[in-house]
This record gives sequence, C-alpha cells and structure tokens, in this order.
Amino acid sequence: MAKRRTNSEALFAEATATADAIHELDQAAAAKVEQERTQRTKIPLAQIHPREADTRPIRPEHVADLADSIAALGLIEPLVVDCKGVLLAGAHRLAAIQLLKEANLEAYAQQFSDDLVMVHMMAFDAEEEPERALQVELAENEKRVNYTRDQIERLAERLRTLNYREIRGRPREGEKALGPALAVAIGVSTRYVRKILSQQRQEEAGEENRNSDPIFQKLKLLKRIEAATQELVVLLELDQPTRAEQSLSKAIPTFLQTVKNSINEAKVAAKSRR
Repeated sequence: MAKRRTNSEALFAEATATADAIHELDQAAAAKVEQERTQRTKIPLAQIHPREADTRPIRPEHVADLADSIAALGLIEPLVVDCKGVLLAGAHRLAAIQLLKEANLEAYAQQFSDDLVMVHMMAFDAEEEPERALQVELAENEKRVNYTRDQIERLAERLRTLNYREIRGRPREGEKALGPALAVAIGVSTRYVRKILSQQRQEEAGEENRNSDPIFQKLKLLKRIEAATQELVVLLELDQPTRAEQSLSKAIPTFLQTVKNSINEAKVAAKSRR
C-alpha cells in the first residue's frame, strides 16, 4: 500500500514538473510575441514602403481628415511595418502623412522632426512570410484602442487650443469642428465623442460647487497625477532610457497602482458627500 502511494506521489510530481515546464514555455512564447509587437522605433518616412496590395481600398476623404488630425495632434497610433520597413498596417495613416508633407510642410516638420515617423517594427520579413503579414494586417485593422475618458478629454483640450470648436451640423467656412476631428483621430464615432464631451460639461457645471471640498480637490489632483504618469510611461518608451529612467520605469507600476487605489477610495468618499 505504501509502495502504491509512493508511485502515485512520484507520478504526481512528474506531472506537476511537466505542467510547470509547459507553462514556462508558454510564458516565454508569449513574451516573445509581445516583444515583437511592441518594438517601437522611429524611421525615415522614405524608408516606409507601401505593400503591393491592400485588403481595404484607400478612401481619399478619410485620408484628408486624418491629415488634418495628424497636423493637430500628431500620429496617435504608430504604423506597423516588417523588419524591412514594408507597411503591414496603417495605409490610411501613411497616405495622410504623405499628404500632410505635400500640403502643409510646416505642420509636417512640427509633428515629424528630422522626417522620422514612429512605427511598430515586427521581427519578420513580409515577403518571406506573407500569411503572417496578412494576419497582422487583419488584426491591426480590427483592433480598436480603448481610450480612457481622461485621454479623450485631454485630446479634446489640445484641439480646443488649436481653435477647434464643438459645432452641431456642418461647419461654416473657417470653422473647425472638434467632434469629427477627435473621432477621426482615435477611430471612434462622432456620436461617442459628443457623449463623452457632454458628460464632461455636466461634471464641470457641478464642479464649481465642489471646488471648496478637500475630497473633490484631492480626487481631481489624483486623476491629474494618474494621467501625467501614464503619459510619462509612453515618453520613456520612445527613446533609449538612461539608468535613472530605467529605475523610474520599474517603480512606476507600483506607484500607479497606489494612485489608482487612492482614486477609488476618494470616489467612494466623494459619493458619500453627495
């Protein structure tokens, strides 16, 4: 009986070890895929080559809208290219960048200094792996970045500083409509953008009565800290970090989680005040 138990324990230990080894391999594979997908870099516009065929036709009116958006906000979502700079996803964005360079060289130079464009560079050759290239294109076309409400509001504020206004209906000559421009920039509907901005206005109207309350002041400040920290994370990823920046990057996730926990606690406290 004891011998059977020993054999069972040995079998269980072997199975556990095998499962752990498989888990480690899965983690390594997932890490490799993630590393390939998130390898951001800047390359000259001339080194980005259009692919031979697109699964979706280029729409000139969308290109023009995107060019206006990029002139105002910059390239929010990088292009995706293979290891030789062949475009995998972002044909409309590439066409918009080229149009901006032709139509408004000053705005182009402001957004793309030294003629450099931010890209996600994938670690494979599209010519050698056409099926993989197609998978990336389809996945990127279907992907929609879930922008937070704070991020949308910050982008809207940047557009306001460039004289974009919330206009109902077709804008008159010389007017620049904020809602459609923001919708094009982040790939959502104009209706959704207007809903977010309407909620913002309603909150701002009630905020005047809450500015003297320390809890609401703390909540507002914590949200600013969270937004600023998230922007810092993106900036640290753009260039080769220094040793101090590497240490900072390691500390940010813990700090950011603490801020989020504090925001949740402040929201509960604020809700009880209403």
